[in-house]
Amino acid sequence: MPHPQEYILTLSCRDAPGIVHAISGLLFEAGCNIIDSQQFGDLPEPQDVRSEHATGLFFMRVHFKAPPRLDDLDALTAMFAPASARFGMELQ
Repeated sequence: MPHPQEYILTLSCRDAPGIVHAISGLLFEAGCNIIDSQQFGDLPEPQDVRSEHATGLFFMRVHFKAPPRLDDLDALTAMFAPASARFGMELQ
């Protein structure tokens, strides 16, 4: 029996509500298991000297196991395509 494959997805896009939900929802619906997830936004903070240098971008890194049927880069790319288009994501 084939074993699940592990992948690491990294993405960046303009910060917006729903990004984490979109990605984790896609992984859940596809039968994937999230092993580790990290995210942060480079957002301006009120009264913060660094705010003028904030990019307004959101960054996420997700380490996950995928079922054997997704052991193909084209299948994974197609799975993330709707979220990528919706949020204007750069994915790797």
